[in-house]
This record gives sequence, structure tokens and C-alpha cells, in this order.
Amino acid sequence: MKKDRKNRRKKSDGKKLFRAILSGVLVVFAFYVVITLVHQQVEIAEKKAQLDALNDEIIIQEVKNDEMKQVNEYDDSENDAYIERVAREEFDYSKQGERVFINVAGE
Repeated sequence: MKKDRKNRRKKSDGKKLFRAILSGVLVVFAFYVVITLVHQQVEIAEKKAQLDALNDEIIIQEVKNDEMKQVNEYDDSENDAYIERVAREEFDYSKQGERVFINVAGE
């Protein structure tokens, strides 16, 4: 009788230990899965932001390409006007004797 009780107690202690270990492993695995999913969501958000930025750059470049195509079709007077506009806007050039006012307010 006592041996049966000891055997049963050993078996139930073994089952409890197995269940505790299994529960611990499952908790660690679940934690790992959650951390991995959160990390992947962060990466996806970063990649979407990069994609949006690249799409914006593509749009800007397409506008520049269209402008260059139009410039190629200009006659000489239109080319001169374009060159003057680019020199003023992008390179801050001015005509000789011309006064240039700078907005120091940054607006």
C-alpha cells in the first residue's frame, strides 16, 4: 500500500513538474512570438515610410523630366527666359546693377 502511494505521488509529482516545464516553455515561446511580431510591425512601418519618401522623389523627378522635355522644345527666346529663371531661383544670380532684397524673416 505504501509503495503504491509513493509511486502515485512520484507519478503525480512528475506530471506536475512536466506541466510546469511545459507551461514555462509555452510562456517563453508566446513572449518570443509577441516580441517578434511587434518588431516586424515596426520594420513594416519604417519600410512604408521609406517607400512613401521614394515615391515622392519619383514624382519630383518626373516633374523635372517633364520640364526638361519642354525646355528642349523651346525656341531661343523661351530658352533664354528659362535659363534666366533657373539662374535666379537656383543659383541666386542677379542682373548687373539689380538690387536683390532678402527676406530675413524666413517666410
